[in-house]
Amino acid sequence: MKKSDLFYIWVFISSYLAGVVAYTLSLFLLYDEKMSGWGQLLMWTAPSFFTVTLLLFLLSILLLKLMNKYFLWTQTLLFTLAAIVPVYSIPILPGFWNFTSSAFLFSPEGMLFYLFFFISSLMSSYGLWIAHKRHNNKSFLILSFVVAMMFVIIVAWN
Repeated sequence: MKKSDLFYIWVFISSYLAGVVAYTLSLFLLYDEKMSGWGQLLMWTAPSFFTVTLLLFLLSILLLKLMNKYFLWTQTLLFTLAAIVPVYSIPILPGFWNFTSSAFLFSPEGMLFYLFFFISSLMSSYGLWIAHKRHNNKSFLILSFVVAMMFVIIVAWN
């Protein structure tokens, strides 16, 4: 496995962790609640992120390259729009078919999940852009290290 392949894997893992950090911090800051169901959060978001979201990210990149519009801002815009789709898959995963409506995105829980996928998409866009353009990846590695440390602190705190 090449070093660049490992960097892509780290981009996706750290982006997922950034989403978890954003979810738990917003849950605490907006609703003054601590995260109690870590297993539920991870079981609801991990399959959506590592299947649906990553597939949409890859399709977004292919679409932008086919249209010759592959820029950081267009990639980020498409990634954040694609983040809406996995939000709607969250109620479907545990079997709550009847709870999935177009209003779920605007519910308090739906907004938390959108923030999760929104932050993940921003971090993924930045990391993939650096990897694709072969820029110096130290800034992303520092950012991902900070996110990983925040994740450890939040898990230990709860």
